[in-house]
Amino acid sequence: MTTNPPATGYADVGRIQRLLDAGPFDAIVSTWPENTHYLSGFYHPDMRLTWERLHIVVWPANGAPPVYVVPAPRADAWNGAGTWAREESRPRIQDIRGYLGEHDHMIDVVAEALTGLGITSGLIGVEHRATPYKIVEGLRRRLPGLRYGDAWPLLNEMRKVKTPAEVALLTHVNRMTARHLENGLRSIVAGESERAVAARVTDALMREGAQELTHSIFGGGCRAGQWHPWPGDQALEAGMLIRTDWGVRIDGYCSDIARTAVVGTASRAQRTRFDRISAVHDTIVEAARPGVAARELVHLARRAYERQGEEFRWSIVGHGIGLVLHEEPQLTVEYDEPLVEGMTLEIELGWTDPAQGFHIEDFVHVGRDETVNLTTPPGTRVLIESAR
Repeated sequence: MTTNPPATGYADVGRIQRLLDAGPFDAIVSTWPENTHYLSGFYHPDMRLTWERLHIVVWPANGAPPVYVVPAPRADAWNGAGTWAREESRPRIQDIRGYLGEHDHMIDVVAEALTGLGITSGLIGVEHRATPYKIVEGLRRRLPGLRYGDAWPLLNEMRKVKTPAEVALLTHVNRMTARHLENGLRSIVAGESERAVAARVTDALMREGAQELTHSIFGGGCRAGQWHPWPGDQALEAGMLIRTDWGVRIDGYCSDIARTAVVGTASRAQRTRFDRISAVHDTIVEAARPGVAARELVHLARRAYERQGEEFRWSIVGHGIGLVLHEEPQLTVEYDEPLVEGMTLEIELGWTDPAQGFHIEDFVHVGRDETVNLTTPPGTRVLIESAR
């Protein structure tokens, strides 16, 4: 598995252009790291860590080549100038322009790119959730003939259906996460801390190629009933129920896997409740077909919990995953758009009270005829028990 995307990235460039051409915008000016990654084919963690040094994609709707505006040291290296060495990966966009500092010159370069593309009037798509105010206001002053609209739904639509390369990478990173999380939970020794187990899991993932840890949720006993407990110094005791939820990134693509375990041997009550939740999870995976609306899956989950004799105590039954940990569709009662072939989802269900918590989350791919659980094949899910 490569740890750097190929020069063309993982996205379907033809789909990007078709959707943009069919929409209302004369161009998109994208600044959000997940979207600029998708559009440019380039990713580096510093796109999030040093947020003020934006990577900006200017993509016109007329078929002209897009422009990538990045900090000058990176642009100089890609363009064969300056004193910085070239990075192992580079964007698919060939027109790369650098800016100095973190403010006015950045906006100057974007305005020059739009002007060079012949776009000094018309409608520009920006991300209302993410585009900094200074970018839009700076462009208004420089190019007063432009208007602005929200391109967030369009960009979500572009990323919603995954290419085979994206599915392969997402399958790899999610399976890797599941394997090391399960191994770490099986290795628990009564008396050690949550933090010690979490460190083993994270170390194993990094050794196999994970580049970033996105989250490490770990709670034993009553802490398993918390919403998102971070690993702490609590000692793990025999019979204690443990709820975990783990994620890493490779080339910007995310994993999100949740597992439930018991220190030592599980009780009959623990096994019974876990098996009931597991059965509901399988029901939702089977039902998550093209054309089914997200809210229908939530209603189905509620009914399935009731049939199992359990109360539905969960706010979501899953979500899309890709470059974003929780991307569209959100499988909640508020989301009524239908699933489509080619989506990748995390189906997650659980049950909590103030004393304990159960959580199951697996990576699935929505196919034309069936949705496949790619991290836990049917009939293989068990409540994890540690050996000691």
